[in-house]
Amino acid sequence: MSQNWQQPQQPQPPQQPGGYGYPAQPPQPQYGGPQQQPQFAGGFPPPAPPVGRQGNPALAILAAVVAAAVGGLLYAFLLSAMADTDGAEPKVTQFAYAGVAVGALVGFVIAKLGGRNPALWVVGAVLALAAVFFGELYGYAMVAADWVSNYADKAGAPSTVDIPTANDFFFDQFGDLFDGWKKDSGFLTYLFIALSPVAAVSTAYRLGNR
Repeated sequence: MSQNWQQPQQPQPPQQPGGYGYPAQPPQPQYGGPQQQPQFAGGFPPPAPPVGRQGNPALAILAAVVAAAVGGLLYAFLLSAMADTDGAEPKVTQFAYAGVAVGALVGFVIAKLGGRNPALWVVGAVLALAAVFFGELYGYAMVAADWVSNYADKAGAPSTVDIPTANDFFFDQFGDLFDGWKKDSGFLTYLFIALSPVAAVSTAYRLGNR
């Protein structure tokens, strides 16, 4: 019997995705289309400007007025204590640190209670100037009263003689007191008075910007 003989088939090489005889190519990046970009948080917002501590302007002004009055009286007492009233004429010693101390006191109070408020610093400077001016004049009134009292004792005046007090000179004879103060004042006197508002603003500025 004869059988149909068939030629055995040759084994075929495995087919590769890239085509016969070529290795598969890695995928190429796509250009022109949307690409994945690294994601960021969009940046941090700029820091907010520092805000000064808020205070109570009304309370600060009220406390600064009290501090100015107390500082002016202390200035007057110190001026009177440093004066020489035993001679033929009273001699008053001027000093700069008292005005600086009064201004620093007013500036400290108004910045401590009023916060970082430049308008209040100006108010403090005016109050400090008024306090030192008041201290100068009331101090001169105290010096005048002390000198008159010493002169009356040396002259042997009877105790019934009415010797004017510092309040009498300040309130009843303010014009004469002011004229005498102007005549006795010099460049240093006005310079020391001017140091008071400068000290008030400087103290308030440093304290308010902490």
